[in-house]
Amino acid sequence: MFKSRKFSGIVSAPLLFLICSLPAAATVIVQKNGDVISGKILEEKNDKYVFQSPYGTLQIAKTSISKLILDEKTIELKDVEFKNKKVKARLVSEENNTAVYLTEDGQTIRKEQAKPADAKPVEEPKTPEKTADRQKFLIGVTGSYGLSTFQQVDTGPGNGGPLPLEQSMHPNTLGFQATGHYALFSWLGVGAGFSFYRWSGGVTLIPQQSQQLAYDALTTNTSMAATGSLLFSLLGHLGAKDQAHDLRAELAFGAASNTANMEVTFKNPPQNFPSVASASGKLKSMALQAQVYYSYSFSSSLRLRLGLGYYRAFYTNIYDSGLQGNPPFPSGDKFKADFDRILALEGVSPQVISLQLGAEFGF
Repeated sequence: MFKSRKFSGIVSAPLLFLICSLPAAATVIVQKNGDVISGKILEEKNDKYVFQSPYGTLQIAKTSISKLILDEKTIELKDVEFKNKKVKARLVSEENNTAVYLTEDGQTIRKEQAKPADAKPVEEPKTPEKTADRQKFLIGVTGSYGLSTFQQVDTGPGNGGPLPLEQSMHPNTLGFQATGHYALFSWLGVGAGFSFYRWSGGVTLIPQQSQQLAYDALTTNTSMAATGSLLFSLLGHLGAKDQAHDLRAELAFGAASNTANMEVTFKNPPQNFPSVASASGKLKSMALQAQVYYSYSFSSSLRLRLGLGYYRAFYTNIYDSGLQGNPPFPSGDKFKADFDRILALEGVSPQVISLQLGAEFGF
């Protein structure tokens, strides 16, 4: 295969004289636009050639020339298929799988070359897969409303004496929760949280017999817990910026500080009997919290959380000082003795079931 040389500058005067002194030879110019011209260089100027071609005298700018072949006669003639017949032509250029031939009468033939059978396809460089963009830190705040089984005075019919405490499910339990998690994987995070629950309720007890005491009892219970937790994404979207929806489950366990307070107000108490009395207690216990919630992304860093939560503090009795009156109860008073006995009875560990609504911030 003939390899032509590229001339980037000016053809020297001796070379031009040699070209012009070869009447039997012709020069081939291959232009950058793909045109091929055969002829003779008549004159060389600083920026162009004056060229004698079959089409007349041409002035060809040097900047438009890709190849300059000084003697086409040195290029072997080949049989080339052209317009359904074979013609004699010379191969003057091969670029981008296209062969350019020049016939003896000055015609240009372009033919696309077939790739060798053993040629390996050029593989485009693979773009490395982009790792999904995820937030590592998730901070959540949640408010809740639900039912609880904190101890309270029984709401059954009064008989003049103190009624026992009961722990049925009652509404109006308010809660607050703050959590922080680090996403280890797209489905698992570890973290810590703080929870607060409060219930308050009162009853009015009116005896059936006029000589017995009537009173109002207002009870308030709180439980605050610091917990460590595991967060699971059931869809594998934990912290994902490109996913709007997620379904999660969280399990937390830790320590709780619990308080209870009961205020009793007597109606028309007898002489030397207190008008108000109170009982209270405070203790620490273990606490368990579990919740399942749905998460929806408003933006890449802000999400809505809507779920169902369960909380349990592990203690069965909290009152520790009995009923204290103002002024004090008369010595040996039967009402106080019965009330103290009821306050000392063990119950069941209080539980809270609540609906939760909150927000999550990721970064």
